[in-house]
Amino acid sequence: MAEHQSNLPLNAPFSAESSSPPDLREEIARMWSLPIGERVEVVLRDGQVDSLTGVLELAAAPDFPWNPRQPLTLRLAGFMFSSREIERWTRI
Repeated sequence: MAEHQSNLPLNAPFSAESSSPPDLREEIARMWSLPIGERVEVVLRDGQVDSLTGVLELAAAPDFPWNPRQPLTLRLAGFMFSSREIERWTRI
């Protein structure tokens, strides 16, 4: 591996509890304007569930280079969904 390359597995799934660098998770959260890694209540658009409460986790890392228009795969309380399905969220 060349000296200027990193061995960061951007395709690997990770969550708030993973060993991924916190700065990486925070940068993704900032780019998508989502409280990833924080305790929240989320209401989804499709009405499949009334609301979910827990720590919002990234279920899979987004493609790089990052495009905030790309939907993220998220997990909350064991339920997986897309960032596009979020109607609203509230930090708790």
